[in-house]
Amino acid sequence: MSKSRMQGSARLWLATAAGVLAAATLFAVMMLRNAPEPAQTFRPAATSPTTSGAIPGAASSPMAEERQGTNQSTAKSTSSTAWTTRFRASEDYLQFVKDALPAAINNDGRAAWYIAEALGKCAFVMRSYRNSADPEAQLMQQLAGMPKAPQWARDNVAHSTHRCLGLAQDDPFRDLPARDGGYPLKYWEQQALENGDALAQAQAAATALSLVALTQNMSQDEKAAQYKIAETDLRSAVVSGDPDALYLAGMLLADPRYSSDTLNGVAVALAACDLGRDCSANNPENSFSACRVSGACPADADFAYFLQQSLGPDDYAKVYAHAQQVKQSVQAGDWDAVMAVLTIDKAALTAHVRS
Repeated sequence: MSKSRMQGSARLWLATAAGVLAAATLFAVMMLRNAPEPAQTFRPAATSPTTSGAIPGAASSPMAEERQGTNQSTAKSTSSTAWTTRFRASEDYLQFVKDALPAAINNDGRAAWYIAEALGKCAFVMRSYRNSADPEAQLMQQLAGMPKAPQWARDNVAHSTHRCLGLAQDDPFRDLPARDGGYPLKYWEQQALENGDALAQAQAAATALSLVALTQNMSQDEKAAQYKIAETDLRSAVVSGDPDALYLAGMLLADPRYSSDTLNGVAVALAACDLGRDCSANNPENSFSACRVSGACPADADFAYFLQQSLGPDDYAKVYAHAQQVKQSVQAGDWDAVMAVLTIDKAALTAHVRS
């Protein structure tokens, strides 16, 4: 298969997988974190985000170019792996947030990131059940309104609702200092970013690129500012060496809006799996986890499995070989080599915006 056909296969797999999983797990999609800020809102590269009412002890907000010139790019939460494990295993997001809050207040970026994740996953339940007099009765009514949904999807709705009910009924931030706007998801994302969390940096890069892709009539100066943010935060995320951040960075550049060679991003994401990212369907943070729950794929399916299914053995072998090169570069600390694979294609993005 030619390189162009390989790229087409990867794009088809990414688009098809996303579409099928989205249709099969509508409720899960509804609970995803809110989309990026409106396209009219920009985060200028030369000004700091507002920090009024910040938690005592939280870091001041650095500019994108300042993060590039300091050791912030290599800062890691000392307990990042522990918070990741606890979040993925949590059956009660209210208790998780309460447990993570002291660390988040004391500048643990990964704790702040997963507080934001909990708020994002529970957004629908928090809105729907906040003033519920009888949550169980409301849930039963909701499930009754899904007569055509398979049992696994109904079970997933019930499980997700129970995991989030605590946040709908209690405010874990009530004892924090009062601030305008309270302590929503975006606040904790910003705290994670300010404290150098690699996942927050990868998300910031994605947000900056999506602003360029979604905003009509953006000036060249505004585009340049967003590109600088994306490139700075993307590099910071990669240089952290965090496998989860590396996976997100790879998947970002597997988007044909941002890259003319999406298989480069796929190879980086695959390398992240070898470097420690849980790329199995058992990880609920993977978009394909619903495939295991629904029985549509083997219980031990992982990212590599789906790539093999879409690319075939010969082309998968080529992507795998590329991933091994990326892995070696990461292990050697050759970040320039990794970033060369994750080059943002501004021409492709410009063409997308015009189309």
